[in-house]
Amino acid sequence: MKKKIFFACLILSIVFSSCKKEESKTVVNPAEVETNKNSFKITLTATVKEDDNFQLYFSQDDYEAPYQEDNSVWVAVKASDKPQDIVFILPQDVIPNYIRIDFGTNEKQKEISIQNFKMNYFSKSFEAKDSLFFNYFIPNDCVKILEKNKSVVQNIQSEDGRYDPLFYSEKALYDQIQLLIK
Repeated sequence: MKKKIFFACLILSIVFSSCKKEESKTVVNPAEVETNKNSFKITLTATVKEDDNFQLYFSQDDYEAPYQEDNSVWVAVKASDKPQDIVFILPQDVIPNYIRIDFGTNEKQKEISIQNFKMNYFSKSFEAKDSLFFNYFIPNDCVKILEKNKSVVQNIQSEDGRYDPLFYSEKALYDQIQLLIK
C-alpha cells in the first residue's frame, strides 16, 4: 500500500511540475513592446567593484541648462569583477540633447573600467567602445582618469571636499543623438 501511495505522489509531483513549466511562459504585451521601442535607451557597460547607484540626467534643451532631478533615471549597480550593463531607459518619447552620467554615490568605490557606451532608439544605435567614451564625455573634478587608453577612472573628492563624480556629454554626443533620431 505504501508503494502505491509513493508512486501516486511521484506521478502527481511530475504532472504538477511539468504544468508549472508550461505556465511560466512569458506573454509579451504588444503595447509594452511599443513602449520600449519608443524609449531612448542608454547602456553603459562597466566594471564596478562596489555596490553603488548611478544616475543619468537628460536635458531636452538646446543650451546648457542646469540638470533637473525630475529629468533623471537612477540605476542600482551591484558589485562585480566582471563588466556589466548599466541600463538607463528614459521616459517614453523623451529624446535627450545632452546627458550627464553620475558615477555613483559610494565614496568607497574602487576604480571603474568603462568598456562601452551605447544609445538605442527604435532600430538605430550608436556605440563608443573603450577609450572612445572620452571623445563624447568630459569628467568633472571628482573623477580622475587613471588609464585613458584602458578607460579606467577613479571617483575622488574634489579639492573642496565634494564627492559628486560625473561625466558631461560633449557636442559630439549631441551630434550623434541627432543622427540617431533622424
